[in-house]
Amino acid sequence: MRASWISKVVVLALAACLSACGAVTAQREASRQKEQQFVQRVDIAHIWVTNGAPPPGKPFAKLGDIKFTEPFSPEVNDEAHMRDKIKQMAYEQYPNDIDAVIQVHSDISDDGKNVVVSGEAIKYDSSTDRTALHKMTEGMVASPK
Repeated sequence: MRASWISKVVVLALAACLSACGAVTAQREASRQKEQQFVQRVDIAHIWVTNGAPPPGKPFAKLGDIKFTEPFSPEVNDEAHMRDKIKQMAYEQYPNDIDAVIQVHSDISDDGKNVVVSGEAIKYDSSTDRTALHKMTEGMVASPK
């Protein structure tokens, strides 16, 4: 009788330990996902968008063209909307390299129904800003509260 009571206690203790391990694993995964979301937000915020050329004297390489078409609407005329969309597209195409989108301009299609926005994605030869942003959270000690 005593052996069955002890085995029940051992089983309950093991179950409690396993559920605690699962909770710790879930918490670590949630923390990792938050960090990835932070890195993505920082990366997208770091992308510079301009209708002009890059700063003189700062060498760069062209990554490719970015282009999207939307139906003509007041929203597509909003500069912030256009900038955010082209940043997101550039990040999706060149997540590890994009520093800026230059020569951004918009045109209205011949039928007047669509707006075409295009630009050139570039990467600066020296991307120290991006490297510094990625290392911003290294060595941080998080408070348990």
